[in-house]
Amino acid sequence: MKYEEFKAETVKALREFYGENADVELVDTLKNNGKRHDAVSIRINGENGGTVPVIYLEEFFRMYDAGNTDIDGCVKDIADLRTESECPPQIAQFSGRLLNWDAVREKVYPVLLSTKENRELLGKLVSRSLLDLSVIYIIREAADAGNSCSVKITCGMMEAYGISEGQLYKQAMHNLEGDGYRFLEIGAYVQSVINDGDKQEWKNADRMENGKMYILRNASGLYGAAGILNGKLIRDTVKGQDCFILPSSIHETIFLPVSEEQNQKELDAMVAEINEMCVDMEERLADHSYYYDAKTGEIQICA
Repeated sequence: MKYEEFKAETVKALREFYGENADVELVDTLKNNGKRHDAVSIRINGENGGTVPVIYLEEFFRMYDAGNTDIDGCVKDIADLRTESECPPQIAQFSGRLLNWDAVREKVYPVLLSTKENRELLGKLVSRSLLDLSVIYIIREAADAGNSCSVKITCGMMEAYGISEGQLYKQAMHNLEGDGYRFLEIGAYVQSVINDGDKQEWKNADRMENGKMYILRNASGLYGAAGILNGKLIRDTVKGQDCFILPSSIHETIFLPVSEEQNQKELDAMVAEINEMCVDMEERLADHSYYYDAKTGEIQICA
């Protein structure tokens, strides 16, 4: 059975499984960097809240195509996953407040994406340009047991708030400053992760030493590349040192003090190679390094 036929048969079987108790729809989801997923949305009739989990079908097809399951097995696994994915009450309530600015303003954060790889997505979102990147905005809500969800702010949502993009940016930057950003020497950070260290014990580096790399991330570990927008934190940490910035992912960046040993083209090649080998397509930010000029406080694309 080919993939297109598999999708149709799976949706048909799910509709038979749920009967009149749910609406089952096949949806095309657009994610970061132009990545698209085929998914099913299953809205249980009478269910409160506007958030409906979507379940991607690609992995189920891979299992089916390998002979590890059949359509009935896929339906059972999808139904089980749908139950496990039901929103906690806090998240369900959050979805009902998305168009209330006073309710969400303290939960708004900036996110950095590649402009080139997200042109279709950016057409629907509130954004501003930063070099070859775009700043978008999300509403991020944390829940119990480490669960969280985020919603990208669309132009329609901002219109409902009755505010400008400038006001949205100002609020997002205010929230960013309290998002637990730290510069961590990468060796100490890796050792802490291996030892399952407490994030609350992570201390911001006092200053940067030549030859060492420093990872900039926030406390949640989500969308932390936006930390490069925090000029004061960078100034206070680099203390006059120029730095290369390596975009590890949309979640974090790496700072490397400039010295004679560094070669910008080699750094660019390293970033591109790590992206290809280690970073999921949806989480890539750029395939090249950036340069932080300590005198001007500006970030530039390495020429």
